[in-house]
Amino acid sequence: MLQEILHFFGRAICHQIEERSLLASGETLSVCARDTGIYFGIFSSLFYLHMTKRKTNITIPTIRTSFFLLLLMAPMIMDGLGSYIHIFESSNVRRLVTGICFGLVLPYFLYPMVLGKALKQNAQPVITKAADFLIPLLISCSLGGLVYWGELPFIIIDSLLILVLLCWGGLLVSFLFSKIQHNLLKWTFSIAGSLTVLSFLSILHKIIIS
Repeated sequence: MLQEILHFFGRAICHQIEERSLLASGETLSVCARDTGIYFGIFSSLFYLHMTKRKTNITIPTIRTSFFLLLLMAPMIMDGLGSYIHIFESSNVRRLVTGICFGLVLPYFLYPMVLGKALKQNAQPVITKAADFLIPLLISCSLGGLVYWGELPFIIIDSLLILVLLCWGGLLVSFLFSKIQHNLLKWTFSIAGSLTVLSFLSILHKIIIS
């Protein structure tokens, strides 16, 4: 039952082609290797920022740092595009690594805006020292390595991936409810919205491929 639920939500954002997906405990993960990397990256930087920066007045990275972060997103775009138009054939290792680089970047821009502090005066950039980037990178690479070499049980890693997907969707949907002051009510609506959107996309995907 749980595996079917995880697969259902994974289908909302992923083609779920088996040969492009990683295995855990002999089972195919609910999202492909590239999406696995993306959500490992998102989880790692989002977890780090929430644990260390949530009470700090932060804004998006400086222009110089932003340029570096955006460069990290380029390999996945080139890998995906090159594979899609058949210039070259990608591999699951490359999909995983480039996905991590892409996903790692996103929370550095979104998280300060979700907190509503990005435009406040005297806010400090979300990245102020090397550790603000290197620690999430180490976490995401460690997770990627453990999954690639089959060191983590399927149910743990697949549940983590879909949980990150639901939470990330909730963060995006939260902008629709930014005027709600009550945090519990705001995040209840946001998570419910994320579940609704992902359920719709999953059902639509199944109808299209049927």
